[in-house]
Amino acid sequence: MPAGGHPHPLLAASPGTTGPVTRLALAASGAGLSLAWGGWVAIAVVVGSAVLALAMGRARRLALAGLGLLPVALSSLAVNALLPAGGGGVTAALDALTRLLALTLPMTLLFAITPVADLLADLEARGLDRRVVFVLGAALAAVPGMQERAVGVIEAQRARGLDTEGSWPRRARGLLPLVGPLVIGSLVEIEERALALEVRAFAAPGRRTVLRRFPEGRWQRPARWALAGLLAGGVAARVALQLAGVPAPAWVRPW
Repeated sequence: MPAGGHPHPLLAASPGTTGPVTRLALAASGAGLSLAWGGWVAIAVVVGSAVLALAMGRARRLALAGLGLLPVALSSLAVNALLPAGGGGVTAALDALTRLLALTLPMTLLFAITPVADLLADLEARGLDRRVVFVLGAALAAVPGMQERAVGVIEAQRARGLDTEGSWPRRARGLLPLVGPLVIGSLVEIEERALALEVRAFAAPGRRTVLRRFPEGRWQRPARWALAGLLAGGVAARVALQLAGVPAPAWVRPW
């Protein structure tokens, strides 16, 4: 966020900016086309994600996501280039790596610039069933919630004298006192969430009243339909070529 506490102009909530669902459509179409075609399509998506991340000040987030894929890249290179069973060579390893980057970076950038609550609220406002919204929200919040809970358990056990920073045997002995409260706390949270949903009449018939709507320009709905059509057409064309046994066009393959 720039100095002064104001959001980035590209992320400001105004009719001229992209809404959460439009960002989702853009990220999903780029990731889907990259997964289907690979090659220059995947490279273009990776470069576009990097440029947008630099423009929005989220380059560090994408860099961390790219570094997280480094073990996968090294193992893919080893399997395809060094082991006889791989058979794909360096070309197959590079193609797999670009597809993985093009699948990961757009979605990473999406959640770096769009709060999950905003995305879910926009999806529900556009007619998505609240049960589906709840499942998506629970899945997206599972890992961050587990990490936060684990940090709290570790700090509490350290305050009680548990050694979590000693040698490996000591850490192994301290694993059970950490895992036990973490699992029990997760089960208790699930029960509390179920009770909270029941109190709030989550299963009541009819649509809920939407209290929060995100303004968007007139161009965004046609843009989303265009992205959906591009994704569907691109995937259908790739599947048709695969079924016909025709290789991808030369302009798609950079190596």
